Amino acid sequence: MAEENLILINWLEQKKNFTENLILSRKRPTKDSVHDLRVAVKRMRSYLRLKEHLIGEEWKGSFSKISALFKSFGRLRDFDMSLDLTRRSERKEHLSFHFLKEYLSVNRSLTRRWAKQAAISFNEDEPSVFQQQFSLSLSNAEILEKIIHLSGSKIKKIKSLSKHFEKNVHEIRKQLKDVYYWLKICPKDLAESFINMKSVDRMLNYLGSWQDHFIFRKKIKQYTKELPKKNEEKIMLKILEKNLVIAQALILDKAAKKWEEIQSKKRASQVALNTK
Repeated sequence: MAEENLILINWLEQKKNFTENLILSRKRPTKDSVHDLRVAVKRMRSYLRLKEHLIGEEWKGSFSKISALFKSFGRLRDFDMSLDLTRRSERKEHLSFHFLKEYLSVNRSLTRRWAKQAAISFNEDEPSVFQQQFSLSLSNAEILEKIIHLSGSKIKKIKSLSKHFEKNVHEIRKQLKDVYYWLKICPKDLAESFINMKSVDRMLNYLGSWQDHFIFRKKIKQYTKELPKKNEEKIMLKILEKNLVIAQALILDKAAKKWEEIQSKKRASQVALNTK
């Protein structure tokens, strides 16, 4: 039965989260509704990748309208996070970036309007076209076995990518998200016997923070292009950029160390299993 399919159960839960936050965003997209809708889309997209591995069915073309909404909301989130980081930087540096905040606020207002219109125009039944595709002819035991196998393949890929961590940080984050979302489908004890989920969650938080800093620096560059050469705020922003580069490096170092910790714990658990 459909309700017994672990992937379908989780898909329906995320579809519900998506629809609830879509309806909220039609009134006014907030930080929470934007974040929660985007997380729901990320999980749905990850389940579709999992399904593609299991039965080889293409899905990206049919997902394009959801992806467009996701990107529209992503632009709004980028301005929200950049404003947050500006305020944090002001407190830390004891400086005022008044005009940068104004620039970010004006653009956030515009992107909020666009995001709201995108939510209003979006057909909320769009995700339903995939529902039937999750009626797999596999038992839950088979699904769990395949999730563990596919997660193992992802971990091997991340291990290879991590040899050049900074160069491959975006791809590492993408691959690790799939591992995390897939294993969250599994019973907790099974997921934990495969990998330390709290450590994976912490590493993803570090990588998310690194991404926020990356976007913030891009926003600063876009803004400073419009400023005259001799401008006091431009000088302060160049100092801020240098500090952000340092902050990013520290965050990335934490992520890399967390990955080493995950690897060592995974090796230790495998040794323990082999000695039983």
